[in-house]
Amino acid sequence: MGQTLFAEKKALELKSELAIAKKLIATLEAELSLYKQKYRDEVDNNEYKTKYRELLDSHWDWKLRQKSMTELNYDGDETSK
Repeated sequence: MGQTLFAEKKALELKSELAIAKKLIATLEAELSLYKQKYRDEVDNNEYKTKYRELLDSHWDWKLRQKSMTELNYDGDETSK
């Protein structure tokens, strides 16, 4: 009788530890998924920024080329005089 009581207590203790472990695993998986999403968003955002900068650079290169064809001493000043 003493051993069955001990075994039942041990079984309850193990079930409790298992439930805690499952909850911890679920929490960690949720955090991992959130981290992956943030990382993916950051990568996408950086790719967007790179493409945008390249587009702006090509625009300014074209603009400077156009200016240099029309003005011999173009200094890059875009303000109206």
